[in-house]
Amino acid sequence: SLNRVQQQRLGLFAELRQQLGALTVELGGRYDFHRSQMADPMVGSAVPAMVANLAQQVSQNNTALRNETGDIVLRMWSDHGAVKPRLTLAFKQRVPNAVERHSWMPTEASGGLADGNIYVGDANLRPEKAWIGEAGVDVVQGALRWRPSIFYRRIDDYVQGVPVPDSMMAVQMIAGMNGDTTPLIFANVDAQLYGADMDAALDLGGPWQLQGTLSYVRGKRRDIADNLYRMAPLNGRISLHWTKDDVSLSGELVGAAAQRKVSRANDELGSPSWLIGNLWAELRVNPSFSLALGVENLWDQRAADHLSGINRVTGSDVAVGQRVPMAGRSANVRLNIRL
Repeated sequence: SLNRVQQQRLGLFAELRQQLGALTVELGGRYDFHRSQMADPMVGSAVPAMVANLAQQVSQNNTALRNETGDIVLRMWSDHGAVKPRLTLAFKQRVPNAVERHSWMPTEASGGLADGNIYVGDANLRPEKAWIGEAGVDVVQGALRWRPSIFYRRIDDYVQGVPVPDSMMAVQMIAGMNGDTTPLIFANVDAQLYGADMDAALDLGGPWQLQGTLSYVRGKRRDIADNLYRMAPLNGRISLHWTKDDVSLSGELVGAAAQRKVSRANDELGSPSWLIGNLWAELRVNPSFSLALGVENLWDQRAADHLSGINRVTGSDVAVGQRVPMAGRSANVRLNIRL
């Protein structure tokens, strides 16, 4: 379904940093020329006539695709010792990849989504255009260090799978014969994403330190009243570290909230919350040799991340159409040798 795809990108970029009193300013820009082409589809004599006809239609309209894209980024920050505010404004573009543009045969190839859907591409896809704003501050308050940030992205021509239209009857029928009566086609939609991130560290005195991260993103379509497809829910981790001389111990909790804000247009399934624990220990014998031990998913939690792939294999203990769970309890030993 992807016959000898070739992609080229030729670009130029420039960066400038300027100190304006206490304010540091960075300005960067780039301009790219893109070319993408696929050789005409090849099918064997035993291929059903409907597939052969579809391949012929693609060959009749198969031409090289050319695009020009530009990015510009403005970053500003000011260092006031314990507080460092920062701001980023940007305009960025992304050219659709080979799978999104050139996949003519309805298959489960999805460019990494592994969501169990059958997809086709669209050679007429336009590059994504994103207007980005991000603001944050780095704060040091005694033993506490934390970095909260908020962001917003308005994206025109966001590339996402949408139901194949009835006008593409051959694609629908071929996908139906392969077990998916609701195939998707990569299309341009309008979207927005906003959310917040934070990482923090707290020195508890002596050998103890507490660290954590938290991330939340909300994705919505602007062209219809729906959520964006495959958006991660609120998630984070918190870890406690003990370090003394050549020994270090760490315990960690990693988890995610339930995701209920899913895409109705794509019949996306929600996902439950989950929480797992991990433990690590490391002994540094000398500067050239260390031994590390670890146990992950300590209480053997059966959990699946919202963005995990969808199982397509029959005969396993994971039902077809269910998310592939993360690994169960596991232990590892690592030797580090520096010569």
